Amino acid sequence: MTLHARSKSRARCLINGLAIGASTLIACSAARAQSMDYGSLEQLFGEPVTTSATGSPQRATEVPVNMTIVTADEIRRSGARDIPGVLRHVGGVDALQWATNDTDVSIRGYDQAYAARTLVLIDGRQVYADFYGFVPWSALPVELSAIRQIEIVKGPNSALFGFNAVGGVINIITTNPRYDDVNAASVSAGTPGLAEVSGVATFRLGKIGALRLSGGLQSDNDFGTPLPTSPGGAPGADSGGPPTGLGGSSRMENDRAEIDASAAFALRDDVELDVEASHSHARRNEMTPGQSYSISRYETNSLLARLTADTGAGLLKFTAYHNWIAQRPGDTSQSVGISFHNQVNVVQGEDVFNLGTDHTFRVALEYRHNTVNTSIYTGANVFYGVVSASGMWNWRITPTVSLIDAVRFDRLSLGRNGSVPSNYPFTNSDWNRTINEISFNSGLVWKADDPDTLRLSASRGVQLPSLANLGALISDSSFFGLTGVPTLRPTAVTNYELTWDRDVASLAARLRVSLFHQHSDDLIAVSGGTIAIPGGAYSTSANIGDSDANGLELGANGRIGEEWRWSLSYRAEIIHDRFLPFAAGGLTLTDFEHTAPHHVAKAGIGWTQGNWETDAYLGYQSNTSSLQQTMSGTNMIPIGAYVSVDARAAYRLTDWATLAISGQNMLPSAQKQTSGAAVERQVFATLSVNF
Repeated sequence: MTLHARSKSRARCLINGLAIGASTLIACSAARAQSMDYGSLEQLFGEPVTTSATGSPQRATEVPVNMTIVTADEIRRSGARDIPGVLRHVGGVDALQWATNDTDVSIRGYDQAYAARTLVLIDGRQVYADFYGFVPWSALPVELSAIRQIEIVKGPNSALFGFNAVGGVINIITTNPRYDDVNAASVSAGTPGLAEVSGVATFRLGKIGALRLSGGLQSDNDFGTPLPTSPGGAPGADSGGPPTGLGGSSRMENDRAEIDASAAFALRDDVELDVEASHSHARRNEMTPGQSYSISRYETNSLLARLTADTGAGLLKFTAYHNWIAQRPGDTSQSVGISFHNQVNVVQGEDVFNLGTDHTFRVALEYRHNTVNTSIYTGANVFYGVVSASGMWNWRITPTVSLIDAVRFDRLSLGRNGSVPSNYPFTNSDWNRTINEISFNSGLVWKADDPDTLRLSASRGVQLPSLANLGALISDSSFFGLTGVPTLRPTAVTNYELTWDRDVASLAARLRVSLFHQHSDDLIAVSGGTIAIPGGAYSTSANIGDSDANGLELGANGRIGEEWRWSLSYRAEIIHDRFLPFAAGGLTLTDFEHTAPHHVAKAGIGWTQGNWETDAYLGYQSNTSSLQQTMSGTNMIPIGAYVSVDARAAYRLTDWATLAISGQNMLPSAQKQTSGAAVERQVFATLSVNF
């Protein structure tokens, strides 16, 4: 029996499991990721299906974590031009837009420039930049039309997904060429100077497999609104002037190009091989962790191979991938600038197996090696190797109650080689240290009755210091320098959460209520420490203290008849920072208590009839503050409450062609949302063709 046939057989088994009221799908399948036909199971159950939480397929309403799944249809209807544009409509997700192509995304607050608390994956492959631990979204090698679904998991989930998943996880699942015959192309044009082409094509490779190719080209202008006060205290310049922090240049044109290839092969009836390769480059105007604007160029390359075997010992999976990402000054006239070249090599092995019908286990081993050059001072490398072991147990206690427990142990060995500046306060031997950390996830799911599901969870996640914070960043001079330090402690985040889901059949609606408490130990800031040297000092990264967050989330979505769809979400959150005195009030360019809004609300309404399809999205954020750096210190800039509106209207010209008009931040022509440049209205048209 082939894996494809097994998938169909498992689908029939899953139906039987539902008929007897099983709360999970684990008894019938241990298939994961690219071995699963997401589309068939989604149609079967009338809702998205995921394998991410446990390694086994589960309905979205039955996973043991707080997960929201954005489907391909919802991505299309969002009218967004990039992934952050899709995510900003999701309840619990925060987005800070600093420039046209620079948005920082976080979950449940704790958002800032180069936000580093969210683990982002594409088909299980880490895609954030380890040298700062953040995600340059415009450089990700994936097209919106190639995405099957985006899974947003809230809270620490390091034991299930890997370290750095302390705020949450954004898992991007692309179409599988074996099951998804996607062939599409689009062209877009609009403001501010937007020109974009994108396409995805699927090819059958006889009986042995299939290939998917996707790619895109994009260029646009940055916001023309005035930049904020420069670090030197002088007024910022508009698009025609040279603001401080941009290397003496005015804002430049953004551009992006990417190509991605994914192939799936059936080596035997029960063995699959998946191979992926991608390349991207992007130039963008962006806000740095130092709260100053810069222009950066990013280039990424990746190779991945994954072997999956369905055996008598369980579903075995072996994965190896290589990531290469470079960040360089985007203005080639700059003689000096940060230039990082980061390489990551990962080897993973796991086994998902059942003992009886009620117990599913996943055991995994991983080795990761991460290295980056030092910059601006050159001639050295900072690196680490991590050996990880993890285990997960999913127990279906009764047909209506299930428990998941997962634990992960990481052992990190840090190192450095190469030269050091003459006045540097460290030697290479100072990096010879080991960090041991344990993460866990525990979740109880109770299907109280047909409409009601309760989840109770506790978790602990670990955020590693970035390579820059560990010493890869060195700005050296005779009197004053800036550097990371090898002695930083990881940030540990614990979370306790209660979630209630209720289906309201009479309203064709689904409701969700979540209460959460989150505690963060040993938060890391890019500045705050000081080390004296003869005749001067180094400013260093530092652990600055702890933080607590308490919040309530409400969400609802549903349909009215066949034509209308709607969604609502609301979050109330209070964050209390307990920073050390030198870091209080944002003095280390880190502050969550005053920069996280207490109230965030979102709403969506959509209508489809005949050839027409329209959707509108409203977002509200209460008063807050935003950090801004000046020569005399750090300012806390007040940001007034604001409402933003995105919209899309589309008309299907033929069975294969659709014309859409989309807009983002539609209300004012420019709106103050951060301490950076005001966010401008953007309007663009897209012609999409399916073939």
